[in-house]
Amino acid sequence: MSDRKDAERAAFERVFYPGSRVLVNELGLRDAASLDAAERLFTDTRIEEGMPARAGEPTYAAFKAIHFHLFQDLYAWAGQERTYTTGRGPTPFAPPEQIAPWMEKQFAAFRAAGELKGLSAEGFAVASANFLTEINAAHPFIEGNGRTQRIWLGGVAERAGFEFRIRPEDQAAWYEASRIGFELAKTEPMAELILARIQTLQRAEDGRGPERAAQFLAMSREAALASGDGSFQAAWANLDKIAAVVGSAMAHDVEAQGRLLEKARHQVAEHLRAGRTIVEVSKEQAWRNASQDQAPSPTAPTLSDKDR
Repeated sequence: MSDRKDAERAAFERVFYPGSRVLVNELGLRDAASLDAAERLFTDTRIEEGMPARAGEPTYAAFKAIHFHLFQDLYAWAGQERTYTTGRGPTPFAPPEQIAPWMEKQFAAFRAAGELKGLSAEGFAVASANFLTEINAAHPFIEGNGRTQRIWLGGVAERAGFEFRIRPEDQAAWYEASRIGFELAKTEPMAELILARIQTLQRAEDGRGPERAAQFLAMSREAALASGDGSFQAAWANLDKIAAVVGSAMAHDVEAQGRLLEKARHQVAEHLRAGRTIVEVSKEQAWRNASQDQAPSPTAPTLSDKDR
């Protein structure tokens, strides 16, 4: 047991720069504030860019692909399971060797449940809260578990005929619902929050989705901002944020900047084609789960049906 604790502590310490609790990152940033700002910018950019095609598959591999997509610019371990045991307070998440079996079990159940398609809004909220609670019990990643869960839930909801839109003011409620689900195995608070934030997806906005997508692609930035259309204006506000990020990160590769921005513009058009409303990223950011994702030290627990 001592050897295991020593090995896990060593794995835990390798995640951080020596003498700090700043995560080792691809940008070489050594202070928490700078890393936090960069993380928000890069993950917002990847969110606006859209998820990879495989992210829609009902598999654990697809769930990991979402995490990789969000954090690939920042961490070498993006999309990979943590290698040490951690927890929330005295309650442990899954130890490393149990993460994959536990997650594969949940996604097998998810597939058996028909990916939650064909349910009422209430039924979807209850079922998705149950799955989120079980996924949260594994907490497979060093950082970004909550964001990955919310992005995954958004995709699951859309494919089931709903739109899930979490709000900044929901942050405390989400954390508390996650805590209650994990520590007390009670999923009602999460189900209530999900139900309050889903609506039936209007895929073609009275049949005008394709028309609005084409209109957006034909518009200049200036015309969109002056159009009075909230979605068009929000779309370009987001594209301007992306332009600022990629302009800094890819300062010497103008062609790459252009490709990324064009891809993001067409992704916005696809959202419009589906009848979705576009909002500014800054108004509905995927929050950072720092208090949940980083534990002060590794432990050596086991995961059972009671350890949720």
